[in-house]
Amino acid sequence: MPRLAIILIAATLVFAVGIATATAEEEPEKILASVQDFYSKVNTLNAHYTRTTTTPAMEGVFQTAAEHVATGILQFKKPAKLILNQDAPRPESLITNGSTVWWYIPEEKLVHRYAKVNVYGELQPLLDFLNGLGSLEGKFSVKITPGGQAPNLNHRLDLTRLEQGGTGPSEITVWVAPDTLLLKGFKLTSLTGETTVFNFSSVDINQELSDETFNFQVPPGVEVIDEAADSL
Repeated sequence: MPRLAIILIAATLVFAVGIATATAEEEPEKILASVQDFYSKVNTLNAHYTRTTTTPAMEGVFQTAAEHVATGILQFKKPAKLILNQDAPRPESLITNGSTVWWYIPEEKLVHRYAKVNVYGELQPLLDFLNGLGSLEGKFSVKITPGGQAPNLNHRLDLTRLEQGGTGPSEITVWVAPDTLLLKGFKLTSLTGETTVFNFSSVDINQELSDETFNFQVPPGVEVIDEAADSL
């Protein structure tokens, strides 16, 4: 399981998904307003995911780009509770109650536990964007490409950092269905060119999920290793 970036990526699902009636003919400003309004009404999300992480080729070190693909099921509850149950390439689970993070590797009978983690961290710009643009003003540019017809089947929201440097992604792309505003996926691009793409299917919102669901119970016979939060 990749580092804390995976937690942070999935934590973006605080904006997850909504039901609306936006059409491809709508002005970008209207699309954005509809998306933000309905995201604010989503409390929980369940979905199947495919995650693809690509590391660019490095001259003199790696001559070809490296690509890693994983699949699994995601459960999310606002403001920052998350479960990623990965089934391929091997079973792993990443669980957080918004503070403590558990990374469980069944085949190794091992749990890495990280206490007092800020699960928003580097993705704060994306969260700010989807909860109101005020705090992003002067930091990111926002471009909306309406969808509905080929080649843009989905609405596309592009955020680009105005000044490079600091923490967090340099670019964020979010795709939502034009008819329902259902979240279809998103991509994060780091300052070094690494990209992580999440694609979602079987998305279900606002199911009842108790807080206890996100407190990991260590199975018998499993070793627990306490780690520093910044080692994720």
